[in-house]
Amino acid sequence: MSTAKRTLEMQLLLGPEGTVPVAGRFSYRSDRPFEVEVVFISRGRTVATWLFARELLLNGLCDEAGEGDVRVWPFRGLNGQRRVHIELSTDENVCELSVRATELTAWLEQTAAIVPPGHEDRYLDMDIHLARLFAGKC
Repeated sequence: MSTAKRTLEMQLLLGPEGTVPVAGRFSYRSDRPFEVEVVFISRGRTVATWLFARELLLNGLCDEAGEGDVRVWPFRGLNGQRRVHIELSTDENVCELSVRATELTAWLEQTAAIVPPGHEDRYLDMDIHLARLFAGKC
């Protein structure tokens, strides 16, 4: 199993001009080739953990991607810096974050070196996942 991990500086968007710094610890594993885990950390504490498709982040670098709980799209910050906007929704809340596009791109390139996009099925051991599912260990 190969992994790519990196903590990225993010901004939690509170309004038109208000932000709070949040660290996003991005993790990718070759044995779970379709998914990305992001642990959000504020003031040294884990405040949330989300799993979503790596393809969503890849597509969100250049265009609006996703529907439902997770949406991702590129934009330019007030200083002209390229950023990626990530919106996370639950039944009760919506959380909007942004991250520098160059940092997210660099991390996604690490994941692509482990499992090239479009080749995820070659790295997924369905027998192991089905055995875990039938044993009730998912």
